[in-house]
Amino acid sequence: MRVFSDEVATSAVDLARSLWAELGVGDAPRRHDWHALDLEPLVVFTACCASSDAKLRAKTIDWCIANSRYLSTVRLHHFSRQAGPHARRAAERYVRAVESAAGRRPRPTLSPDLRRPSLIQLRLRAMVGVSARAEILKALLADPEHQRTASSLVATAGYGKSGLGLALDMLTMAGITTVEPSGNRLVYKLSRPAELASALNGLPAAFPDWWAIFKVTEAVLRYARGASADPDLRVAAASGLVHELREEVDRLPGESRPPPVTGPNSIAAFEQWARSFVAGQAGADGNLDQAGGVVYTVHRLLLGGWIATVMQLGDQPRPLALSDSPELRPDRRAHRRLREDEVGAAADVIESMLTDMRTRDLQRSQGSVVRRQSVSDSLLPAMSREFASELLQPMHKGESATFTQEFLQRWFLNRRHRFTAAG
Repeated sequence: MRVFSDEVATSAVDLARSLWAELGVGDAPRRHDWHALDLEPLVVFTACCASSDAKLRAKTIDWCIANSRYLSTVRLHHFSRQAGPHARRAAERYVRAVESAAGRRPRPTLSPDLRRPSLIQLRLRAMVGVSARAEILKALLADPEHQRTASSLVATAGYGKSGLGLALDMLTMAGITTVEPSGNRLVYKLSRPAELASALNGLPAAFPDWWAIFKVTEAVLRYARGASADPDLRVAAASGLVHELREEVDRLPGESRPPPVTGPNSIAAFEQWARSFVAGQAGADGNLDQAGGVVYTVHRLLLGGWIATVMQLGDQPRPLALSDSPELRPDRRAHRRLREDEVGAAADVIESMLTDMRTRDLQRSQGSVVRRQSVSDSLLPAMSREFASELLQPMHKGESATFTQEFLQRWFLNRRHRFTAAG
């Protein structure tokens, strides 16, 4: 039981470290750079899981003090009240520590980089204030084609229904959202989601329900820390936890439900599910291999066009793909008809880069005989164009951008899931 408890606790702290790294705290690996963060649930989660990491706790409290303008006190108290007794008490102590040092001079080194895709929530708050409006826009951007009622936004927005209703009225009067009746309810959606996403400099690939994830993780951690060695008591605790988690897990698309606990023989399967769930959240995908030191660099050339190179640790960079630029390839100018825009030219290069990345993935598991044709995917052209639009379009001629293979793996899996779900 001790090994299980240690594994779950380590994964929970790794999850918190990765998410805080997105906010500029610490130097932990950033495994959630394409997952939209949710600040106040993260604070509550950190308060209850970081008791074993005093350094992380101190650094995150410093961040909250230095960046209090991004923090919603209303949401913080809302999610604290929604937490279990242990997490609520821990969150209250954490908030008191923040409030008692509120007069301390902020340290500028702790300022978050709002340009990161994961910090879409903070970019929205910088745009419309720390308010219900920011949370509504975040929720609607997560699925722009899906209409939402005010009541469906309450759980994740962290504001009361009346406050959300007023915010929705304001956004509708401003033309940012539209409203129409659906039966006996009013449903809302964004008027121009693409324009809003462009104004925000792009969107992350995924918008997880972090409050549900944190509640499940905290409950598993509580079980792991307190479950008895007595088989009957452990069965009772695990069975109760399965019942407690059912609703939260159902809010997480793609997550398997915990197996039923009917006796001592079913404990192992339940604890394996619990271990895998928390480890999967900490790793953002749960089963990505290490990238082996492979990095890709995309250059926007001064003379026009794009080139990508790939380099493995210990080797020299080698060219991977060159866009069909008229400035660089005048002999092919007459054949360029469908790729006149820079995004299209960059997307050609990105498609070769993603194909190379996926080929390397298969070669690690199946051997070096795997060919590029084995990783063909009908979604690659559209995904490559999105990658170019979001990450390369801001680049000026003469600039370059570098991406690790691990980053590309996460981006590809997240975006492919989104494309598949949309289809």
